[in-house]
Amino acid sequence: MNIGAAAAAAPPAGGAAPRQGGIRERGVRNFQNVVFRPENLESTIGTSGRQVNMLSNYFSLSIQEAKPFYQYHVDFSPPMDNVKLRKALIHNIEVLRGRHLFDGNILYTSLKLEGDTAEFNVRTRRDEDVRIGLRLTQEVAQGSDQFIQVANIIMNEIASRHMGLERIKRDYFNPKKSIQIPQHKIELYPGYEFSVRRYASGVLLGLDIKHKIIRTDTALEFMNAIMQRSRGNQSEITKELVGSIVMTKYNNKTYRVDDVDFSKKPSDVVQLKSGPVSYIDYYQNNYQITIRDTNQPLLIHRSKTKIQGETVERQIHLVPEVCYMTGLTDNMRSDFRIMQDLAQYTRQDPDKRNKALLGFRETIAESNDATNLLNRWGLNMSNTILEVSGRQQEPEKMLIANGRTYPCDPRKASFDNITRERFCITSADIQFYNVVCTSKDQNLANEFIDAMNKVAGGCGVNIGKGNVVSINSDRAEDYIRAIRSMESESLKIIVALVPNNKKDRYDAIKKHCCIDQPIPSQVIVTKTLMKKQRVLSVVTKVALQMNAKLGGELWSVHIPMKKVMYVGIDTYHDSGSQRSVGGFVASMNDICTRYYSKTTWQPSKQELISQLDVCMTDALKQYHEKNQCYPERIFIFRDGVGDGQLLAVKEQELRDIKTALSRLPNKVELIFTVVTKRIQQRFFLKAGSRLMNPGPGTIVDTKISRDELFDFFLVPQSVGQGTVTPTHYNVLEFSTTLKPDHLQKIAYKLCHIYFNWTGTIRVPAMCQYAHKLAFLVGQSLHRDPSPRLANLLYYL
Repeated sequence: MNIGAAAAAAPPAGGAAPRQGGIRERGVRNFQNVVFRPENLESTIGTSGRQVNMLSNYFSLSIQEAKPFYQYHVDFSPPMDNVKLRKALIHNIEVLRGRHLFDGNILYTSLKLEGDTAEFNVRTRRDEDVRIGLRLTQEVAQGSDQFIQVANIIMNEIASRHMGLERIKRDYFNPKKSIQIPQHKIELYPGYEFSVRRYASGVLLGLDIKHKIIRTDTALEFMNAIMQRSRGNQSEITKELVGSIVMTKYNNKTYRVDDVDFSKKPSDVVQLKSGPVSYIDYYQNNYQITIRDTNQPLLIHRSKTKIQGETVERQIHLVPEVCYMTGLTDNMRSDFRIMQDLAQYTRQDPDKRNKALLGFRETIAESNDATNLLNRWGLNMSNTILEVSGRQQEPEKMLIANGRTYPCDPRKASFDNITRERFCITSADIQFYNVVCTSKDQNLANEFIDAMNKVAGGCGVNIGKGNVVSINSDRAEDYIRAIRSMESESLKIIVALVPNNKKDRYDAIKKHCCIDQPIPSQVIVTKTLMKKQRVLSVVTKVALQMNAKLGGELWSVHIPMKKVMYVGIDTYHDSGSQRSVGGFVASMNDICTRYYSKTTWQPSKQELISQLDVCMTDALKQYHEKNQCYPERIFIFRDGVGDGQLLAVKEQELRDIKTALSRLPNKVELIFTVVTKRIQQRFFLKAGSRLMNPGPGTIVDTKISRDELFDFFLVPQSVGQGTVTPTHYNVLEFSTTLKPDHLQKIAYKLCHIYFNWTGTIRVPAMCQYAHKLAFLVGQSLHRDPSPRLANLLYYL
């Protein structure tokens, strides 16, 4: 069925035609004037560990001679929204040509004009008169903080004008060298992300390789497929499209789909400054694109812009036929073949990545225009990437049952073979559990119970009798009805075998077991139990999850400090409402095997958590009940915030936590650290003539750290393919007698104790627990879970 036929006809209505949005230059958000580094620190550099020599993905930018230049504010009359047109008009000012940089809003020039203001009259290609007003705002010295912004604009100019790259969002790609993967209807745009910033070793250009995933199916084709699959259900189309990112190749811009308007179609007329025009004519006249399906509905993108200091929301209507889907769907991510084919190009090892970085530098060197632009503004870019030194920590030994230890593999930071030992520190009391399944899966359920009896004891999990409860169909209500009939004090956990990953059913089971009838639950897709050669391995992981969800302790690491609480905080945007959910998880014992959890709610898309005072107070009460004392130190690891939110986190979240601690009878040492996973930094270990990934436990806290921060980078994991990504730690509070070394070691130790993985993860375990909690509540529950589950890891 063609989706256009299902779209309701509507009279022409006003709306915003596709337009060029404003830009925000990379690197403009800088915090050189805001010092986040705690005042009580003499040094933020650690000393422990074996020194290792590495390269990083940075080029040094040195200043050749200190000449001032000037910043001007630019006004256009009449106003011009189109950034490309703005730039073209500024380029037409003869006196500025070859001596200016313009990002669409702010003009920089080495020429100081007479007086503080100037006006120029220019003409567009359509013979329209435009008045351009310039107003001097400041003189900028080379090497100043303002100069960092200019350096970013210079690199943007080089990428777009002299390297032939197209800007998409904040990064630059080369569509002309796209990599086709036709068997999966995917193409990759190779490109770069870069930013100029001041670091401890000077002004550096950070550069990394990126790939933009563009699907070759249009939004219209995607919608038609959903329409056929759902038998014309428009709500299913909206559900699957909202939140996805589409790209319009005619201007290489991306848009988030916020809604689908089935009442509009391309033949509708909108009012522009130049007069009324239909979407069909607009695309034909401006982009020479012929819209073929005249009845298709329109996509809605809502953008917020500031007009005279006020935030105004605009709706942009997009024609699905000219929008291409980007990124990967969940089904595509779960397809091993797709991910394997993509990895050939996207996961580059250190040698290939280094070659690509040097290729970027060589392209600039081969361009006289690019080199002249750097020289004109007094910049010199190094020919090689930056050398850095790091320190690798000793491998950890895992604490297991009866006071024994188990060594980690020093190369992989993993302990996969631990399952061959009776390793669980303590076992939960799993006397009795029910397995709910459809009648056709009864045999599979009995095989699962037999496998559970075989493997659980070997891991140190005391498992009791499993009972199969058969239901007539795989509908959610049948599962709920069966679970509701199971009220029993001896029943510890519910196992639900489901035929597929249908979200509605999963959500219903989890909502019932987490809110209506609080009991830990385990949902298993039946196909994971059908591969006989792997079934024991799968069931072993299930047994460990069930044990952990019921309060059993799997493993830990040696942390010599006592009376310490470790807290993880993360935020997730609720998919079913206009709210965001915050996950708060705090350790309740010294070896970090027992936890207390709580959730909070914020307005839509808000990352900051407004109820941390309450969360911390409740966690301290729980800690006191279990230990008959309050903690003497608290380590807080906050995930999910970027540089632009650091000040707000410090002024709001950190303040609320201190308020809660101020009510305690004893003074508590507080360490508050922001943890960031999605970062640009990469490190390459020198190994003779080759480059390799640095080993797990490698810490870097010099050269690419920042003077105004107490920050460091930790490589927590080993990767089998590509280049490992470190994790960034930014310490906002360090009110303690401890040294930076202690925090760095503890951060690495805490990456070992996430119960869902026999190895290290990218963040401290309590951060990942907070993410899992927030994800479950935001994706499936949409309400606070029952307080009766607060002391269990039911969200694993």
